[in-house]
Amino acid sequence: MYKKLKRYMLSAEVYFLNWGKEGLIIPLRLPKGRRRYKKEDIEKLLGMIEEKPKPTVVLYAKLSTKKQEEYLKNQIRRLEEYAKSQGWQYEVISEIASTVE
Repeated sequence: MYKKLKRYMLSAEVYFLNWGKEGLIIPLRLPKGRRRYKKEDIEKLLGMIEEKPKPTVVLYAKLSTKKQEEYLKNQIRRLEEYAKSQGWQYEVISEIASTVE
């Protein structure tokens, strides 16, 4: 029984090493070089957990006058850069509107 279990664990370790080389799973390295894997990462890789699609976020930019149109473009660019850095799917809504009292 022990030999059978040991053989199974060695073959599983080979899979983990290969998955790590392919970038499919990232091990946590312990001080002595041993690897540990998150249960969630393994379950996701094996298809036991479905990955939820990321929701689309809305990036909203608004300025009050037509003279500030260049600022609006800059504001949108900065919002898009941030959304991309977070890995978000996004939609841009922008407007130039004056406030009337």
